[in-house]
Amino acid sequence: MPKIDESELIRRLKLLSQIEPTSEATNRAMERLRDSLTQQENLRESTTTRIVRAVIHRSVIKFAAAAVLLICAGYVTGRLSAPEQVDVEQLRAELVQQMSQQWESILETRHAQLRQEVYQQVRRDLMEFAARTLTASRDLTDQRLVELIQLIEAARMQDRQRIAAALEQIELNRLQDKTQFRNGLQTLVARANEPQPTKQN
Repeated sequence: MPKIDESELIRRLKLLSQIEPTSEATNRAMERLRDSLTQQENLRESTTTRIVRAVIHRSVIKFAAAAVLLICAGYVTGRLSAPEQVDVEQLRAELVQQMSQQWESILETRHAQLRQEVYQQVRRDLMEFAARTLTASRDLTDQRLVELIQLIEAARMQDRQRIAAALEQIELNRLQDKTQFRNGLQTLVARANEPQPTKQN
């Protein structure tokens, strides 16, 4: 946007102050402003634009109020100063051009800010999701390890019980063998002590 020095700004304010807008001209200007805003809103009907619109709504109201106050101040100042002939169409064209440039600049700035905010929010959400997923995975792994340890411990207990039962059975078998061996020895000793029948010819 071209920069305007102070003298040019004063000259334009004087020109503005000499304009006596009719109610028709004011209504037309307001209607054009409404149409322009409506067209811009219709062109950008996406989620991002709706958010931008909500964010810049206050700035737009402030900007419009400032523009109205500036025009009114220029009008009053012009009425109090010496009258000059003004090219209303040229002045209107310049105002429309400057306002459209300012609107575009504001919208681009807001759009860039919003895009950055959305990017940061998405990044935060992804990091939070990754942290939750990692925590859930760690918890699940710990649970599986506990279950595996419990299964291993149960299997070891079963092995110990089987080994104990086998050792007990071996001990019983040994005792039975020992008893049978002793009984066999006693029987053998008893038979050996019995008198042998003599052979008669």
